[in-house]
Amino acid sequence: MQYAGILRWNHSLLAVCMVLQLLVGELMDVPGEGAEHEAAAGWIISAWAHSMPAGTVVEESWMFEVHEFLGLTVVALLLLRLILALTDLPGANWRHLVPWCFADGRRALKSEISSQMAGWKQGKLAPPEEGETVARSVHGLMLLTAMAIGTAGVVLFFGWNEHGHQSELIEFVGETHELLVGVFEALLAAHVLAVILHQRQGHDIVSRIKP
Repeated sequence: MQYAGILRWNHSLLAVCMVLQLLVGELMDVPGEGAEHEAAAGWIISAWAHSMPAGTVVEESWMFEVHEFLGLTVVALLLLRLILALTDLPGANWRHLVPWCFADGRRALKSEISSQMAGWKQGKLAPPEEGETVARSVHGLMLLTAMAIGTAGVVLFFGWNEHGHQSELIEFVGETHELLVGVFEALLAAHVLAVILHQRQGHDIVSRIKP
């Protein structure tokens, strides 16, 4: 499938901004009153990895400001993607992103998974035209997760206390935000791995989506 030009640019800008956002998020210090945080479960990394001891106020840094700016940019790009999903532009329709919501999409998913599972275990992927439903599902999950992260980020943007302790609601939203980032990173890793394998197998899928 060939994608519309505006969709290609939207995809590329989202990719660049999201990768930068993940890097900045890992490196920045979070402003506000420091506290000793423990993850809700052992495998969840705390959102406040750089926080100071309780009572210490961390000042806002330029990296945190970059994080806010990138976050709002990503939200704007996601809103544009939502608008595009309501059009009939090639590759843009929302039905392509959530095939599991439809009976024919679920059948296609089941068929692709059952026929291609053996190849996946060996690091071999079917040509794009034979695996569109699985690829669309992963892409859709990434966008849905990114939208949830963006929604939580907007709440934090307006509700975060940069000079003191956070409310329980904001603490919860912050932990949810970080957990969703972990889910997104896992999906992104799977997506990038699939692209690399496709390219190595001569499928040249990058040319279909690059601007």
